[in-house]
Amino acid sequence: MKIKRDNLNILILALIILANFLMPLNLKAQDGQGADLIEQLDPEIQRLKDEIQNYQDQLDEITKQRQAYENSIKAKSQEITNLRNQTAILNDSIAKIVLEIQTTQLQVEKTNLEIENIQLEIDHKQQEMANQKLKMADVITTIDRMDRKKSYLEILVLKGSLGSFFKEVNELQVLEQSLNEDLSVLSELKQQLDTKKDNLEKRREQLDSLKDKLESNGERLGIDKRAKDTLLIQTQGQEASFQKLLEEVKAEQAQINADIQNLEVQARRRLLENEGVLPNDDGFIWPVASRKITAYFHDPDYPFRYIFEHPAVDIGSTPQGTPVRAARSGYVARVKFDGNSSYGYILIVHTGGLSTVYGHISKPYVNEDDFVVQGEVIALSGGNPGTPGSGRLTTASHLHFEIRLNGIPVDPLKYLP
Repeated sequence: MKIKRDNLNILILALIILANFLMPLNLKAQDGQGADLIEQLDPEIQRLKDEIQNYQDQLDEITKQRQAYENSIKAKSQEITNLRNQTAILNDSIAKIVLEIQTTQLQVEKTNLEIENIQLEIDHKQQEMANQKLKMADVITTIDRMDRKKSYLEILVLKGSLGSFFKEVNELQVLEQSLNEDLSVLSELKQQLDTKKDNLEKRREQLDSLKDKLESNGERLGIDKRAKDTLLIQTQGQEASFQKLLEEVKAEQAQINADIQNLEVQARRRLLENEGVLPNDDGFIWPVASRKITAYFHDPDYPFRYIFEHPAVDIGSTPQGTPVRAARSGYVARVKFDGNSSYGYILIVHTGGLSTVYGHISKPYVNEDDFVVQGEVIALSGGNPGTPGSGRLTTASHLHFEIRLNGIPVDPLKYLP
């Protein structure tokens, strides 16, 4: 008798729930299918999507223009090196950077719109979840309310027929399936919401990256403009002066490279003869506080790349006179500083066949044959045109930083933390 009574209780509750919520559950499938439709019909979301597409169309057009300048730069670089070609390359590079700045600005605007659009979609999903939770809360409330009326309803069920009983059992199964589908819909909405939130966070990170890129492009534009001005000032627009400058710069670069290689070999030999032991640090540190790279190792956008390759990274946001620290403990093999505007640098030899070069120094704090420890201030930075240690064709204050392996320049970013 107890088992029958429990069955009746379950049946009564199921019938009440079915009577009160059959209509909303029948509409559930329509609600689920209409969720995306609601978003599609939202005029604000549609407006944002149209604007996003408009920005994308502009980006596609600018990309074509940038490609045209890149092709022009490649073509000119294969011609005989002369002042006209070098100036044209710099002009094309400046125009390309201007387009890159426009591209980044459009990407910033597009990303802002995407963030706004995703936020609206998140609001929709949160509202759908709230509605779904309200439906489930109503079910729970009704169960509680109907449970108190159970005795009266039992009498009604007992007077019913056997056919009605089986019909009610079938309806109970349908109800259970519908409730499970409700839970599935809620779970799916939660998953969609989490995905949209992840997308929102990625867009915000992308926006920060784009803002950094915009700032970097602005600096590159300034560097290329100054490079062009420097070239024209030093040559006075004369082809003969340019060829003389070209010959001198190439010879100077070749001499610096040969000196560094020879000095490193001599320094290591001297250390062996004197049984000098170099400290062995775990790795490298950045030589200055800034982490902003304005020219990369063998940078394809380096303004004088077609005169000589760039064997280092240039660390920008390094004002004239910034303390320069030893990136690793080692032995000072060379301090090249004449006190005038000729190129000044420091060469430090480390263990493992490695060495570092610190270029455009404006004041050295160490001497040749000194031992230095990692983090020790070895010089002040420079790089402003015409200042002590700046060298030729420099465009602004920065630190020229090289890492060499067995005398050959390698990418410093592969060694820096």
